[in-house]
Amino acid sequence: MADALTATLTVAPTDVGLELTLTVENAGSAAVDLSFSDGQRAEFVAVDADGAEVWRWSEGRAFAMMLGSETLAPGESVAYDGTWASTPAGEYEVTGSLAATDADASASMSVVVPDE
Repeated sequence: MADALTATLTVAPTDVGLELTLTVENAGSAAVDLSFSDGQRAEFVAVDADGAEVWRWSEGRAFAMMLGSETLAPGESVAYDGTWASTPAGEYEVTGSLAATDADASASMSVVVPDE
């Protein structure tokens, strides 16, 4: 039933950088169970125009080492947030992806950060 998941990514500038939100929705007709191997629920990654990874939200973070799960009813959605602080000027492809062990959902978008 994980095929019923859809994802959208929104990126908004803030005073400290970019605020990222990955919204995962169950577009199917049955509940979807999401299983997680630790406390991380989503991952955000930015690559530059050359395809080189320039930022990963989880880099340097520690997550509680405990199994977790969430259930999304049909039509239900959940949002996961991350902040890319001190974002350097440039053009990036940003991807947000669900960190579940048994389901895939991701969304990407191009982001241009202007020189200040």
